[in-house]
Amino acid sequence: MKKLIPFVFILTLLCYRSAAQNLPSEFRLLPDVHQINMGGDTEQGLYKHDEMKTIYLEFAQSNWWNLLTTNYNSGTDLAATMTVDGVVYDQVGVGFKGQTSYNMTNGEEKKSFSIKTDAFVDGQTCQGYKTFNLNNCFEDATFMREFLYLHSICHHIPAAKAAYVKLVINGENWGVYPSVQQMNGDYLKEWFMSNDGTLWRADAPAGTGGGGPGGGPQWGDGTAALNFLSNDTADYQQYYTLKSNTVANPWDDLVNTCDVLENTPLASLISDLPAVMDVDRALWFLACENAFGDDDGYVYKGKMDYYTYWEIETGRMVPLEYDGNSALITQTQTWSPFYHADNANYPLLYRLMQVPAYRQRYLAHLRTVIGELLDQTHTAELIAFYDNMINAEVQLDDKKLYSYAQYTSGLTSLQNIINTRRTTLNANAEVNKVGAAITNVTMSNNQGAWGNPAAGELVHVTAAVNSPDGINSVNLYYSDYSVGNFILVPMADDGNNNDGAANDGVYGAMIPGFALGTLVRFYVEAIEADFSNTRTYLPVGAEHDVFYYQVLPQFAASTDIVINELMADNNSTAADEMGENEDWIELYNRGTSTVDLTGWYITDNAQNLDKWAIPAGTMLAADDYLIVWADEDSAQGPMHANFKLSSSGEMVTLINASSFIADQIAFGQQQPDMGFARVPNGTGNFIIQGPTYDANNNFVGVEEMVQHNNLNIYPNPTYGIVYLQLSNAGYGLVTINVMDMQGRVVMQKTNVQMTNTILMDTSSLTQGTYIITIASNEVYEMAKLMVTH
Repeated sequence: MKKLIPFVFILTLLCYRSAAQNLPSEFRLLPDVHQINMGGDTEQGLYKHDEMKTIYLEFAQSNWWNLLTTNYNSGTDLAATMTVDGVVYDQVGVGFKGQTSYNMTNGEEKKSFSIKTDAFVDGQTCQGYKTFNLNNCFEDATFMREFLYLHSICHHIPAAKAAYVKLVINGENWGVYPSVQQMNGDYLKEWFMSNDGTLWRADAPAGTGGGGPGGGPQWGDGTAALNFLSNDTADYQQYYTLKSNTVANPWDDLVNTCDVLENTPLASLISDLPAVMDVDRALWFLACENAFGDDDGYVYKGKMDYYTYWEIETGRMVPLEYDGNSALITQTQTWSPFYHADNANYPLLYRLMQVPAYRQRYLAHLRTVIGELLDQTHTAELIAFYDNMINAEVQLDDKKLYSYAQYTSGLTSLQNIINTRRTTLNANAEVNKVGAAITNVTMSNNQGAWGNPAAGELVHVTAAVNSPDGINSVNLYYSDYSVGNFILVPMADDGNNNDGAANDGVYGAMIPGFALGTLVRFYVEAIEADFSNTRTYLPVGAEHDVFYYQVLPQFAASTDIVINELMADNNSTAADEMGENEDWIELYNRGTSTVDLTGWYITDNAQNLDKWAIPAGTMLAADDYLIVWADEDSAQGPMHANFKLSSSGEMVTLINASSFIADQIAFGQQQPDMGFARVPNGTGNFIIQGPTYDANNNFVGVEEMVQHNNLNIYPNPTYGIVYLQLSNAGYGLVTINVMDMQGRVVMQKTNVQMTNTILMDTSSLTQGTYIITIASNEVYEMAKLMVTH
């Protein structure tokens, strides 16, 4: 049956055009290769995976262990003082966590811990996080299976961050723990546009039954695997735990998704399911779980150890990986790539694998996971790297659940399991297929290959595709939204789609023009002309790793309004109307008439060109200045922008009312309380100098420069001929400007070969005071000159 997307969701989606949104932090723009990539190894701070931090806990009570034990069933936190990286956090909440990892280790002190920094101190976080978990690695002598699993799959599906820590409690070494990120609102914001959707754990709420620790025969019972139970939401509430939500009737969305997944005729599933589920991400989720043999997840249990998230921006459901401590184990190393796909109680597997296009997309993703993440050399290097990091501390860990000998032998076993898993999967006839080769994907427009198109401009995408089995079809998928489904466009090798000659193996298609600032995502799919219609993709990580381009404004032919100066590290100079030393941007009207700035914008984000609108009715008179406070505090007044400047450098863009770039400034590392200013004022290149807040940039520190710079002028005062002398002449070609006291250039010499002494005739100048500057990419010198007659 066909389901309609509620109108409110359509409106919400329209608000998430790429032009107006930042991508989540786990997505990175890689301009050199024109790609958006997900996940990676750039994490810093609490979850920096390549270093081991020490967490110190101090309990005031001598019987803290008994108190934690007593509190376990009620989930009550016990207060402790925590120290991480020398920072002390008072009154953090600590408790034992886990089910089997707690109940099956009764006589051991190596329990798993939950730490909540805001349990007793509202808003307290540790390096940006308020909840994290220390896992005791029950049934894992290597300390490494979950860690390796999460580190690997985060390149293709949302996964919790993990880092190794050493735990010290009341001065006693408690040994090595993987610290694993909590799946909460912070986690969701890193992987999705917001955390405003609805999050469930596919497990019965506490005290309601419906399965529990050990579960056994109840796994795969057809209750919490996105099974359609009925239209009554109460039937779902006994099998799923609602973790967070912001919508009025969240259970309706779960029921609707389950209904479409299980009850839509197979022939219509490919057209109807994408409206309520992120199908591609679900297929990646299944591929990762299967490849790593995760028996604490959907593929094995069909309940409990996975989450599902309803994304408010798209109205789609996304299954999420959770609890990977039983991945890469002996019992799962010989799973079929279609494990449980013949079981109707697992509808994500059972239904999707019956749709040929989805089955082949799943296989393409599985091949990528095998090739990238289960590669023997790659995994051996990872195991060796983490072993080198934790080995010494494992030896010293007297609390660990297993011996050091079991640790060392376990690492060998772990690598063998990975090798067996890879071999088993590649032995499958459907997996062991080599799809078509896709190369040389190129986007082009009037600005050339990979040029940023203008608003409304069509673009061409071409790709070289070949296969010994022949090509059935080639498809281009594109989207002008930051999130959501892609639009399919067939690509042709007919010589009529900017693809060169017909039948030359180069396929082409067009993407329509879009509004200014839109970030367009796209990827290419090739379908072979074999029995299975084997599919391949480029980028291979599609639909999360994709190509992109942005519809950028053109530069205005001319402008009187410019960015004249900015300060990105204001500690003690100019203060705003609240008396606060905030960063600021100075605009200047270098023209001869007043300009209405209605419809103008300033932004520090190339993806969000209308980030901050200059208030309507703002007028800037000729030879006048306008200060905008970059303090992200619009409540303090109309001239306070909704962004801050980075002292380490970024780009600031000024957009005029015609949607052209009036000015754009990229700056690097800034110095405290120093301005980054145009010299000469309004027209020159930017230099770091003392600030000239709301004033002409030419005259900052002139007296000091006359005394201390490398430029000498004589005679000074002069009646006509002057000599400019530099102590260092190795500056190559320079530009010499003579400016009056209003900052206007009244004499200029360009492409002057700088020698120790240069002669200038100033007899044409009227009597008065002038500023002479000598500038190139390597030098900026300035001195004052007096002309008399």
